[in-house]
Amino acid sequence: MAMNHEELQAEVMDLLQHSELRMTPQRRAIVRQILSTPGHFSADDLVTALDQTQEEASRATIYRLIPALVELGILREVEHGDDHSHYEVVSDPAHHEHLICQCCGEVIEFVCPAIEGAIIGVCREHHFRHYQHGLEITGLCRECQQETDSQRLSAS
Repeated sequence: MAMNHEELQAEVMDLLQHSELRMTPQRRAIVRQILSTPGHFSADDLVTALDQTQEEASRATIYRLIPALVELGILREVEHGDDHSHYEVVSDPAHHEHLICQCCGEVIEFVCPAIEGAIIGVCREHHFRHYQHGLEITGLCRECQQETDSQRLSAS
């Protein structure tokens, strides 16, 4: 069951309080912004969002905090095929995978019990303790496929 925003924020702040990270006003502002950002985001997205809200948080602090939040299990890194990573808040224990359009960057989340079962089976077979995984399938979304197909037709 997914946590509500206040429960998630309290849990994240508690995790950070018990980690090696000192809770500064900058880090609190970054965490608040991360938790209020729906969907996937990049570090640059956070910089822009914090600038717009006039919160004090340096780019360096954001770039240092994100890997710590990934390590603590607060964020999950989602590769996007461009030159930088995107992240999502891990607020729901239900795992999902990603379809990523290489043309427009659209990310489609999906759940597939067969994939989850296969991963668990492979781990059991190899006596491997599984902590996390990620599956990203890159290709073209429906709209980009249609655009590519229509460009081919008009070129012939």
